[in-house]
Amino acid sequence: MALTCRGRDGMRNMILLDIETMDFGVESGIYEVALIVIQDREVVLTEHIAEVKDEALIHLGMGEGYADISEDEFQKNRFRNIIHKYDYPVVAHNVSFDRKFLVHYGWLDEDHQCFDSARAIKYANPDLFSYSLGYLLSFYDIERPLTHIALDDVKALHEVIIKANPGSWIPLYKASPRKLKSLVKATANVEGQSTIFEGKRMVFTGESPFPRVLMKEMAAKCGAVVTGNVSSKTDLLVCGDKPGSKLDKAREAGVEIQTDEWFIDAVSQDLNLDTASVTRESIAVSTDSYVEKPENKYTEVPELKGKSVNIALLPFRIQTKVEDILVDHMEVAKINKGSNGYNVDIVIHSEGKDYVMLEKAKELKIKTIPLSKFNQMILSSFD
Repeated sequence: MALTCRGRDGMRNMILLDIETMDFGVESGIYEVALIVIQDREVVLTEHIAEVKDEALIHLGMGEGYADISEDEFQKNRFRNIIHKYDYPVVAHNVSFDRKFLVHYGWLDEDHQCFDSARAIKYANPDLFSYSLGYLLSFYDIERPLTHIALDDVKALHEVIIKANPGSWIPLYKASPRKLKSLVKATANVEGQSTIFEGKRMVFTGESPFPRVLMKEMAAKCGAVVTGNVSSKTDLLVCGDKPGSKLDKAREAGVEIQTDEWFIDAVSQDLNLDTASVTRESIAVSTDSYVEKPENKYTEVPELKGKSVNIALLPFRIQTKVEDILVDHMEVAKINKGSNGYNVDIVIHSEGKDYVMLEKAKELKIKTIPLSKFNQMILSSFD
């Protein structure tokens, strides 16, 4: 049964989930599963499912120090017993990734209702520069590091959801590869002015049960520019299994990475995949599940007015948007994009990386502002 929730209370019952794997493809296995069961908005159970192999490595995250439990029937049954006992929707950050592994190894039933917290938070606050869990922790002033250890990260997700308090939860679209293959010939009928990927440079890579020719066509119909290679100008890499070198390049360039399942779910908001026709002209969900918000207005930040600002330490895809905001709404005097541009008043930078330029700026007593904090400053809706 489809479940769509709206209103400030959002979902009162859910199973928050995080898994750790060694790579993007399901063949890499499952090493950790952590769950928090929420009932009437209260935590009733916290569970960490894992088998320690080398405790000295656990601090490295990403499943290091744990054994592969993908086919472990005891651990699998621990998970399934919790799912069956509570029978609440599963919620994860980028749930299509977690679901892909859990369904593949028989931990989760194919038809179990799943929701993506990243999408729900995007509906609640559509003006953020990123919806990664690490970015949200910083934006919402949550003093908890992102360790890539499942239990830590699912607790972090819980705190983010409490802060963001999303009111609209839209279930994950579960696509059938067989059905999509039958739509290849019908793709020519997909028309309209969908803007979900408007102006985004997108690359597809890896093995996929979904026909690439159809996925590229759908991306184009949703406004994307589909290219064959990853570069600093790439906005999004969509990966199937065994993605190869393009995945490495995307990680190095800080490009957003998503799964095939995520892509199908995203375009399902605008395209009717059963008939290959456009059902809406924006990323808004159905009228009975989502009330469109008025466009957020940027708050003027006096400390930026008349200043010279360097944005070289932002991803290329974000620089243009930040530049427009600074010039059009903050009335800055000058924008500098040079990696040696120290003759400025302020440096706005991405977080989570050690930049030589950032250290030099601090030595020169140049004010530095993390992107998430800049995001806070300019949003009138943030409190």
